[in-house]
Amino acid sequence: MLSSGDLEKNRFLEVTGLFNPVDCQSLGVIRTNLKSMEAGEVLTVICNRFQQREIASWTKKFRHHLLTVEDIDGQVTLKIRKGDSG
Repeated sequence: MLSSGDLEKNRFLEVTGLFNPVDCQSLGVIRTNLKSMEAGEVLTVICNRFQQREIASWTKKFRHHLLTVEDIDGQVTLKIRKGDSG
């Protein structure tokens, strides 16, 4: 369970307008945000279904933890806990 102190460390990011299939800009923005966070902190990301698949694969590859996925009419909310890998 998260304490009120933990909630202050969590971040929110909306990337639906950033996705470019050539350079995958949304993944770069997510990576930059996670790099500035401590291990165990949670990043909430709003994205579309296509981005969700890419982000889920990227999260696993870089040893972060995809905690939840909620899809409401194509708007997907992901909660990613930063892993120890950086």
